[in-house]
Amino acid sequence: MMIWFLTRSLSPYQSTGGGQIRLAQANHLEKLGWEVKIIMPNYQDEKINIIGNVTQIPHTKNYHLSKAFQHLGIYEDYLDVWVKKSFLYLKDKIKKQDIVFATSGGELAMVKLGYLLKQEVGCKLVINFHDPISYGDMNGLRINNKFHFSRERVQQKYVKEADFIITSSQYYAEFLKQKFPILVNQIENNYFGYIKKFPLPKKLAGQSKKLRIAYAGLMSKAQAPELLYQAWQTLRDFDIEIYFIGDSQNYKPLNHISKTKGCHLVPLMPYEQFLSFMVKNIDVGFVSLSNDYYGACVPSKIYEYINLGLPMLAALPAGDGMDIINENNYGVACDYKNTAALKTSLQKFKDQRFLNSIQQSVLQDREIWAMDSRILQLDKVLKKL
Repeated sequence: MMIWFLTRSLSPYQSTGGGQIRLAQANHLEKLGWEVKIIMPNYQDEKINIIGNVTQIPHTKNYHLSKAFQHLGIYEDYLDVWVKKSFLYLKDKIKKQDIVFATSGGELAMVKLGYLLKQEVGCKLVINFHDPISYGDMNGLRINNKFHFSRERVQQKYVKEADFIITSSQYYAEFLKQKFPILVNQIENNYFGYIKKFPLPKKLAGQSKKLRIAYAGLMSKAQAPELLYQAWQTLRDFDIEIYFIGDSQNYKPLNHISKTKGCHLVPLMPYEQFLSFMVKNIDVGFVSLSNDYYGACVPSKIYEYINLGLPMLAALPAGDGMDIINENNYGVACDYKNTAALKTSLQKFKDQRFLNSIQQSVLQDREIWAMDSRILQLDKVLKKL
């Protein structure tokens, strides 16, 4: 039995959080004894590249046209051309006893390819939703208000044929159980956790008398890291310093703050260097999402901060991310629309006893959030198929 692991992105070919998570998932499955073949698009040229256990199949060069066709409903997914090429390449290679493991970060392509292969070969299909399908139905919520042909019909067509569905949030698992009652016993949530345990020093941060809070990650409207700046600015408390780590130069809401006292813009840095910087210099990790739609998502930064032993301040929609932080005493998560609550919560972390209590809770549970622990649930599911 072989696992055919379908993904739109993979580290190091794409330096994204999703690409890193999917590589780690595949690697951990291999460590557990599975034979894994990774299938992904080749975005660079028209060749089929085979590098170790990774096969890259060419994708159309006209990305923007493909996206437009998806929005208009001409394509079911912007990777439709790639799906056709990949199906022809894989249909004679996959055996009936194999498992097709289709990941999704909002796109439908991997799920569609898995469905087509199951129809052709009779193999097992497992879908792993990291995020809900974009522009499908999600409790009446949309990812944004841009015009887009509804993908509700095609989503139902492909998803209902899955042998098992793994989500990354309990919120989305419950939604899918209501949507597909015939699959209620074939849907489970599996928090993927942090990738690699980082060796922590005996003493974490605390070298400065000031409280230092950092947002680290993608700078975009979806994350809205400026929420931290807005709450901090109204305090005018220079015993608190804030850091934004990432590509902030191209993000307009943060362009004007580069010379603000107590506010630091730090450029992207290599991953290991980033981890060391956070442990040595930061007291609290900030995480944010600014859309109710993202209540079905758990930001990977939550797991990263747990790995680093960092208490968390968060501005999030209702959902698993908020619950993980608040219910486990890992910090304070506020509704992203409530600036006043975020400001009040920010002040709480100045109390050293409060900060220490939160940090102890994070460190106490740190081991259970590692991917090598979390992957065991997925391993159990796959072995039952």
